[in-house]
Amino acid sequence: MMNLESLAGIRHGLQDCRRDGLTQFLNEFMKVLIAEGYTFEDLLDAITNWAAKTPELEDVVKHLEDAEQKMRLQGSQSKKT
Repeated sequence: MMNLESLAGIRHGLQDCRRDGLTQFLNEFMKVLIAEGYTFEDLLDAITNWAAKTPELEDVVKHLEDAEQKMRLQGSQSKKT
């Protein structure tokens, strides 16, 4: 049987692989979304809407909404200059 330290190391390695895989997927997914005319703000809005359906994510939703609002504000200001 493996000791707890070895199991923790394996668990952390798997988490890193999952994050790396998800990052690669998101990179490719964003290319497709952009090619279809979507923006990062659109994706952020969709994630916010999805998270809003889960009461435990209420604090996260607030941060996502704030981030989305800041991005849209910065985008509109950069279009003026």
